[in-house]
Amino acid sequence: MNQVEPLVSVCIPTYNRAKKLERAVQSLVKSGYKNLEIIISDNASSDETQRVCSALRASDSRVKYFRHAENQGPTENFKFAKNQATGKYFLWHGDDDYLDPDYIRTCVDELERDPSLVLVSGLAAYHGGDNALTHYGNVIQSDSDLPLMRVLKYLWLVGDNSIFCGAYRVDRVRDCRMPNCLAGDWVWMASVLLRGKAKIVPAVHVHRDFEDSTSSSIARIVSVIGAPRWHARFPWIAQSLNVANQLIFQSNEYKVASLTRKISNYMLIYGVLVVKGLIMNLRILGAKIPFVRKIYREYFKKPLVG
Repeated sequence: MNQVEPLVSVCIPTYNRAKKLERAVQSLVKSGYKNLEIIISDNASSDETQRVCSALRASDSRVKYFRHAENQGPTENFKFAKNQATGKYFLWHGDDDYLDPDYIRTCVDELERDPSLVLVSGLAAYHGGDNALTHYGNVIQSDSDLPLMRVLKYLWLVGDNSIFCGAYRVDRVRDCRMPNCLAGDWVWMASVLLRGKAKIVPAVHVHRDFEDSTSSSIARIVSVIGAPRWHARFPWIAQSLNVANQLIFQSNEYKVASLTRKISNYMLIYGVLVVKGLIMNLRILGAKIPFVRKIYREYFKKPLVG
């Protein structure tokens, strides 16, 4: 790396998580990477968030605190936080998450070393209510030279989407879209991957509280973002439609593409997600119905827990 560390903007959208927010910020303050700006966007919290953030700002000049007069909804709060970033790189950081001390430096080192990378993330480590480690997130290395192949690989493998919490090159993703819909973060990631490669470094971790996370329940996500109620009953259909529609017909990446290209890529993206959803539902049925479990094992040649 260069002797002068590039500025990294850590963007924390928050709402009513004062106690865990303090832990999230303290992990950044104590990080081995010092050239940070820590941007907190408070979505009109009604708890002690304002007091906690004022104290954090007073104790460290790198903390910047913004408070909305009214709740903007989670998607708009994420966008607002990102738009305040002035660094060469930025991260979205959960208000109930905390990072390994070397997380940011590791991501920045990789980005500085390889200009083809637009995003580098550590691996998510999920913790239960007693803070015991429950599981790790998916390792998705979207490193193909073909942009659409990077997107398809990501969409096929994505589950927890912990790669979302990595460090991005600001100049490459400034106008990427994150719509307010179920799988809006998948649309964001697909847009990012059309512009460059992504890498996960499993040696460093973003620690996430699984049980208390908004992402721990599809129904909870649908409620928070105000999506139609049927999205909670048939999430895989909603996700497939949302990602294909938003990426192909709403994003800047396909604005000037031919109609033939749009339709063919739409069918590829939609098809991958539909097949993925069918397999997932087969696994769920297999956990409940013995003969479906037998079919799954024989067809996919692997056991099904349940």
